[in-house]
Amino acid sequence: MSSSSGGGDGGGGGPKLPQDVAVEILKRLPVKSLLRFRCVSRSWRSAIDDPAFVALHSRHSALHASNWYLVCLDYRGDLQDRCSLVPHDSLSLPSLLRVETPFVTPPPRGFYFVGSCNGLICLADRNGEGPYMYLWNLFTRKHKVIQVFPRPEEPQFRCKPADSGFLGFGFDAGSNDYKIVRILPFQGDDRRWFGRVGIYSLRTDSWRSLRCQVPAFHEDSQAVFLNGNLHWVAFKLDDMGCVSEDASLFVFNVAGEVFYEMALPENTSASSLLSVAVLNDLLAVFFRADAFDDNDDYYSVCSVWVMRDYGVPQSWTNLCTFQVDEVVARFYGWMCNGELLMEIDSFDIENRISLNPITHEVTVLPLPRITDLIMVFENLVSLEI
Repeated sequence: MSSSSGGGDGGGGGPKLPQDVAVEILKRLPVKSLLRFRCVSRSWRSAIDDPAFVALHSRHSALHASNWYLVCLDYRGDLQDRCSLVPHDSLSLPSLLRVETPFVTPPPRGFYFVGSCNGLICLADRNGEGPYMYLWNLFTRKHKVIQVFPRPEEPQFRCKPADSGFLGFGFDAGSNDYKIVRILPFQGDDRRWFGRVGIYSLRTDSWRSLRCQVPAFHEDSQAVFLNGNLHWVAFKLDDMGCVSEDASLFVFNVAGEVFYEMALPENTSASSLLSVAVLNDLLAVFFRADAFDDNDDYYSVCSVWVMRDYGVPQSWTNLCTFQVDEVVARFYGWMCNGELLMEIDSFDIENRISLNPITHEVTVLPLPRITDLIMVFENLVSLEI
């Protein structure tokens, strides 16, 4: 790589910048600058597009809070395709950066975030029946349209409503492949419920059916990717398709394409809201139980548990327990400063808050009330692998 920006390959007669020094400089730069520098010369373009550099840049970017953003997808009325970025260091300020969404025709009820992985975002139709899904790198302004895995046309099976299915988005490091998993609950002639599984591979740009059947579960929270696995908090369905109180972590190994269950912390009762998240590279679960005060007003008692030794249920540890003087409607996870990002059910104040788990101080965030949220970091990850 040359320090000169002369014509051709950029290899003019000026002094050369050592390759390792150039890489150390470039990996610290924002994506917007790197996209401009690709136009300097063929050698610069080749160096910046190199998968090894893309991975190096992503690892460095993920370690610094200044590279993290909260993505807000506003799906109210005619604003359903509006998207905004909020820099992580200014979440408490009205600093929404409008982002143009590349999806030409948004569905009637808008999109929702399936998940993010290495900075890529996966989106789906909010009502669960749209014909397309999308993978999107909003920093490189690239996206990919994916046809949704179809429901098997087998008349002997009766399907549950679309929103009771599972979707997850993860990365197979061994094959350098991004995958989407979709699990569809069906009821057979014996009235028992089970799941049908479809796997999408970005590398092959195709869906295929996974030759396995999984028990039917019901879940409402977003899947979380950690240690090569997708995790959902799921409740089992009984033979009649009713949701039981038997909750566990439902896990999918993205590389091996196998499912298994992982136990939740012991001595924790079934709550009206459970979510799974990642905190400092540890698997975490968020519990909420509702209660009433002396005035018959709702409040929430919340607790956070982390798995100190991944895959060992005995290592679940209670990190904190706190009270919120409103009903917590959703838990989005942690921000880079260690605060919890939550949605509260209130008509009096804005309903997105961050909470310091140590001081219990609550900050009201100036975000749209009707929106979906996800955290991402700047990256150069390509959708062509």
